[in-house]
Amino acid sequence: MRKFFISIFILCFGLFSTDVLSASSLNAKEDRQTSPYTGYTRAHWLEINEQLIAGALNYVNPETGIFSLPESTGAYRELEDFRNENQARIMERIMVGVVIYTTATGKDEVPGYKGSITKPFINAITRGTDPKSEGYWGDPDPNDQIGVSFALGIYACPERFWNPLTNEQKKNLINFFQKQSFNTTYHNNHYFFHLFATGLIEKYGNGIDSNRAHHTQMMERLLGWYRGDGWFIDGNNRGFDYYNFWGFQLFNQMVYQYDPVWKEQFGKRIQEISSRLLETVPYQYARNGGHIPWGRSLTYRFASNAAIGWAMINGNSTLSPGAARRILSGDLKYFWENGCMGENGLLNIGYLGKNQSLAENYIVPGDPYFAMHGLCCLLLPENHPFWTAKEEPMPADIAGGKVAVEGAQFSLNVSPVDGDARLYPAGQPFDRTIWQSPIKYNQHAYSATIGFCLTGEGGEDIGAGRTGYSYDGKQWMYRLRSRALFIKPDHIASVYHLQSSGKEDRTPEFQKDELITHTLIGNDGEVHVFWHNYPDPLYLSVGGYGISIPHNGTLQETPSGQRLCIQGGDYYSTIQAVFTPEGNLYSTLLTPRKGWEHTHLFGGLGAYCSWQSKAGVPPHTPVVVYVNGTKGRVPANVKINVTRTYNGLVITFEGKQYQIKIID
Repeated sequence: MRKFFISIFILCFGLFSTDVLSASSLNAKEDRQTSPYTGYTRAHWLEINEQLIAGALNYVNPETGIFSLPESTGAYRELEDFRNENQARIMERIMVGVVIYTTATGKDEVPGYKGSITKPFINAITRGTDPKSEGYWGDPDPNDQIGVSFALGIYACPERFWNPLTNEQKKNLINFFQKQSFNTTYHNNHYFFHLFATGLIEKYGNGIDSNRAHHTQMMERLLGWYRGDGWFIDGNNRGFDYYNFWGFQLFNQMVYQYDPVWKEQFGKRIQEISSRLLETVPYQYARNGGHIPWGRSLTYRFASNAAIGWAMINGNSTLSPGAARRILSGDLKYFWENGCMGENGLLNIGYLGKNQSLAENYIVPGDPYFAMHGLCCLLLPENHPFWTAKEEPMPADIAGGKVAVEGAQFSLNVSPVDGDARLYPAGQPFDRTIWQSPIKYNQHAYSATIGFCLTGEGGEDIGAGRTGYSYDGKQWMYRLRSRALFIKPDHIASVYHLQSSGKEDRTPEFQKDELITHTLIGNDGEVHVFWHNYPDPLYLSVGGYGISIPHNGTLQETPSGQRLCIQGGDYYSTIQAVFTPEGNLYSTLLTPRKGWEHTHLFGGLGAYCSWQSKAGVPPHTPVVVYVNGTKGRVPANVKINVTRTYNGLVITFEGKQYQIKIID
């Protein structure tokens, strides 16, 4: 009989950060006739844009264009010490929102800020590109990424960002673009940063070399990273994540819009890729409007809207205007009403509110303003069907549904029970230990409603949401670099290699033993089936969903037979041993590292439940466990039948039978 190791943690660390709970109010009135799901209109988008611009400009020197954003404190300082703060990078990410706003409205001012909203950026650019100025940036550093926003301003709104410049200032800026055009770059989506101004160099450069031939090769290489269903791997990073939205799809569409040469050459491919993406995009959004958090740079928040928004701008969207606005307004509203704008008037590093545990080591205080790209829909005029058509439901609003996205090696599920959206990565070729990639890429499921636990860059590698193994029951290793075996809408299978317990493992990949996993995707939770083929017994484990516990809350545990349910605030996570060797059910509370505040994506303290074997499990011995995470309701008890066959299992789950072959 299994023993439960149960404890109740009383937390006394104060309240949630007010940044997490606060939301700046809007004056725009909701329109439930045209927007029955969100109430949002173009006026809401404009007002959010205005508040973001005003909030950021309150930290700028209008004469130099240099921003003095509040520095990060505490443990995050260790990530900043080796970085030079790039003022140009901060400035140009904020500039995106200004370019969009001035182009959409023709205005050069916003409520909450006195003065021109374009002048600080013009001053920064003209000073930074002028060799005679004390504010001159000098030659760009290798792999420097600055310049896209300057080019976008000229393309989209030349009357504000080009025509007012003197001939000398224009020459300096074009020379800067050319230097970036010939600069080295990282071998991933950064190629776009260096090729985007090619047309401007040719138009205004008086015959200087734009490096188009090289960049055409780079466009071919970028498109060569396409893997199907609208998804790209991110170059040498090899992984799938939201850079597909705010990197590849965004810049492909901007190139399509502003470079007629490449539109002619690559336009059809860009259209086809976009249309494939939009077939399954609606399944990535929960009923509350939020998209599924997964991968790195999540502090960019609603920048994910850019993929759909630019497809709509270019007439490439296969989504109806009403369906597109339901998705994009819902996502913008989700972040806005959950405190993305802090009490300091800024988009702080974090996901909902301020949360530095989310940040990768390359993130600096201005980076959250990449979210401004997600406001691109404002470039559509007010009489465009995107703004005038009635919102149409997405899967989370109605019956939900499941789809396989084989190109990106995952399945998507929108629950008809509560409208949660979940992503199940089967294959993830990401092969790095930085950027918290084990936690952000290698869990068995990611939920828009539940989020996940994290411990910050350089923190503990945790087992929430992952299978794990141990040679001695003490030192644990977890799912990493999984390879897909097959991908179906309701059933995925993957495998990952077992690593040696020693520091060095020189065993060739093809000789390594493996841990095999199956996930049965239900309407309300999942069944994980896993086993190993190592010749000796191994300790095995699996973690459930990581939930957020309010800082002033209590982690509550409810054991019941072979089931453990934990609760904190409105969130629940449950795990049920269905067909397992002898083992124990645990709960784990993740307290922050010294100087940090949170251990969950949404803020607060992360907690999760898990199952661990009591002893080593022989090879080819299956473990069957049910997991679920919910908000605002206790997870339902489920009945799962398991029958052993001569070569595997037959599992009946939610009325469907699944054949699992252990020995094939």
